[in-house]
Amino acid sequence: MDLSLVNLGFKLNGSHVISGVSVQFPAGQVTGILGPNGAGKTTLLRLAAGLLTPKTGHVAFDDPSADFARPDIRVRHIGYLPQHNSAAWPVRVCDLVALGGLADETWADGASASVRQNQSVLKALELCDAAHLSARAITALSGGEQARVFLARLLATEADILLLDEPVKMLDPAHQLKTMGLLVRLAEAGRTVVVVMHDINLALRYCDNVVLMRDGKVDAQGAPQDVFTQDRLQRIFGLDVSLVAHQGHRLVHPLRVSEVGHEPDTN
Repeated sequence: MDLSLVNLGFKLNGSHVISGVSVQFPAGQVTGILGPNGAGKTTLLRLAAGLLTPKTGHVAFDDPSADFARPDIRVRHIGYLPQHNSAAWPVRVCDLVALGGLADETWADGASASVRQNQSVLKALELCDAAHLSARAITALSGGEQARVFLARLLATEADILLLDEPVKMLDPAHQLKTMGLLVRLAEAGRTVVVVMHDINLALRYCDNVVLMRDGKVDAQGAPQDVFTQDRLQRIFGLDVSLVAHQGHRLVHPLRVSEVGHEPDTN
């Protein structure tokens, strides 16, 4: 299921945080949202999840029978992983993941729903390389282990659209690659996957599309190899970079903070 953002605008404390943003997140693809700190990436993702209400524009599913304005429809189709997750009490990992639940199950479904949920929890933990943590308390895990568990909780929802805010930031390099590879496989299976991220090279390798943001607006969108040019990376991030090819992959090698620097905010 595609998700469309049409001419979105959003203000916070009287200031424009998102201005005139129109993007489409297509099913079957991984879309990365990148930009410097304060660019509006997290706000845009929260608008896409229906957690914030835009001041202008709207968000819509491509299925006319699915009304984005209805919370029960959104929760059935959208899974959202926030940037910051925390565990306040030592709940078992398997129970925490089960809280992700299945949005279309009800108490009336009885034992069959319970069996299906248990299967979903186990599958999600296995996908996130966290099945061996199932019986442990979430508070006893490292930050990276917790991040994988919270990702498993997201997958247990079996949502069509997955919106993830910096899901790899706490992970070691191997698990970063495993997680991004997992997101690619989920997209290939038909899911809509949207990832806020900072690693340009991960985006180049794993994203089908990228949305590059600055000052609450979309500066560029398209295939990552087309969006990430030397001039644009200098202007947006204030970085001098070298673009190199290695074993069939294009890589961005940061050289230094640019003497030119990124353009000042003129809003």
